[in-house]
Amino acid sequence: MHELALEQRRELGVRAPWHVGDITWGLRAHEGREDEWTIRIWKDGDRTVAWSWLKGDRGLLEYDVRRDRLDLLDEMFAAPGVRTSVAFEDDDEVRDAFLRNGFTADDDASVTRHSSFLNFLALELPDAPELPELPEGFRYRTVEPDDLAERVAIHREVWAPSRVTESSFANVQASWPYRASLDCVVEAPDGRFAAYCHLWPDDANGVGEFEPVGVREEFRRRGLGAAVCIFALRRWHEEGGRQAIVYCENDAACGLYESIGFRRHTTVVGYSR
Repeated sequence: MHELALEQRRELGVRAPWHVGDITWGLRAHEGREDEWTIRIWKDGDRTVAWSWLKGDRGLLEYDVRRDRLDLLDEMFAAPGVRTSVAFEDDDEVRDAFLRNGFTADDDASVTRHSSFLNFLALELPDAPELPELPEGFRYRTVEPDDLAERVAIHREVWAPSRVTESSFANVQASWPYRASLDCVVEAPDGRFAAYCHLWPDDANGVGEFEPVGVREEFRRRGLGAAVCIFALRRWHEEGGRQAIVYCENDAACGLYESIGFRRHTTVVGYSR
């Protein structure tokens, strides 16, 4: 799955549907759900040309497929149990495959990684951004080995209800391509994490991905969300990255990323049957 994501990123750029970080986060952060999944991989010799990931609790199908093997879509979409999936809004070939397999565009169902519409944004990073000044007593830093409990605590608070646990996040930290030097936080004066931005590296293509990002409710509206994202971009530039991507569901989230230079380039839309 990682192999195909890297190849698609190299060939399709921002049109690649997956980043290697998406795959690791999805597989490693949700401990205990493996029995709910069916993962299939298609090979042409030694080369991965497609994969599908059916999440049985919702019948959600995630997938990746080379553009020269779109013939495999019918086999993927016809699989028993598939009820929902997604396509880029301007990808006529994939959308046609959904329609001929009995799907219809769905404006309401929660069918993507988070919602029925998900915006894809990108930012070129030729120079390291300047860090905003933080409120008195706050500081930038990256996650250290003793931070596991606090790192999980802020995630669970921001994304409640969350199934991420200290055990599952330790799995994430032990998995490629996680890098603690890109797991960025703003620390409050009392030692708690006020905001965080995790950046997944794809060193082969120079593309980093924000996933996930969050600010504790009591610390919101102080500019800390934008600040921690800029800190992550600066750290990524220092490690050789020259592009970043992120996904967002709504105007508020998209507005945050656009305020620091990201630009929307496409949207995925949901299909169901």
